[in-house]
Amino acid sequence: MKILALGSNLSFNNNTPEENINSAYQFITNNDIKILKRSHIYKSEAYPNKSDPLFCNSAISIETDLKPEELLNVILDIEKKFGRERKKKNNPRTLDIDIISYDNLILNENDKLVIPHPHLHKRLFVLLPLKDISQEWKHPVFLKTTQEFIEEFDAVELNKVKKIK
Repeated sequence: MKILALGSNLSFNNNTPEENINSAYQFITNNDIKILKRSHIYKSEAYPNKSDPLFCNSAISIETDLKPEELLNVILDIEKKFGRERKKKNNPRTLDIDIISYDNLILNENDKLVIPHPHLHKRLFVLLPLKDISQEWKHPVFLKTTQEFIEEFDAVELNKVKKIK
């Protein structure tokens, strides 16, 4: 299963972060990528700086013949079309798209592309949308399902990520 996570906490061209994500779906499908399933959209605190604007997050499962590096280039191009500037790590952003999983591939050759995403299991704003797509998806390194990762979080943390749509 190929999975992308989308996030936004800044407006762009008069679109809200939620609208940025919905618009990004169309850009994704215009690049030899078919969206198979979309999660709900969730709202959560910014990470790691909780004083930044709230984030909207989503996940999609996709089908594509693009190789991981080609997919990354497409994603980076889409982010630029949404005004994404990479000045400082974890800054607020108009659009962030991450490759969460690319089938069962384990890739860690450079800092630019690590698959599966190295922090996905620690972030409910990724895990809850991922659960919408598949509770049974299994992490190829830790061999745990989405549901098993979610069960490791306490209720306080779970309540910080809200389904909005």
